[in-house]
Amino acid sequence: MVYVKLGWVKAKIINQHKGFSDDALNRMRATGKIVEGKHWKKVRGVVMYNYEKIDEYFENDGIAA
Repeated sequence: MVYVKLGWVKAKIINQHKGFSDDALNRMRATGKIVEGKHWKKVRGVVMYNYEKIDEYFENDGIAA
């Protein structure tokens, strides 16, 4: 099995692969559950998410299976 790192992706990819809606991602950012610069950042006005760091966050906190 080959694992491909996705790195920084748009919310659409997180929505498709993780099932989090835009609203859920916005709430996680607003409440500080995911950290700017580590889990998400803005690039030219577009919010990008670090796919692997989001995975780590949920795995470490027992949220994602």
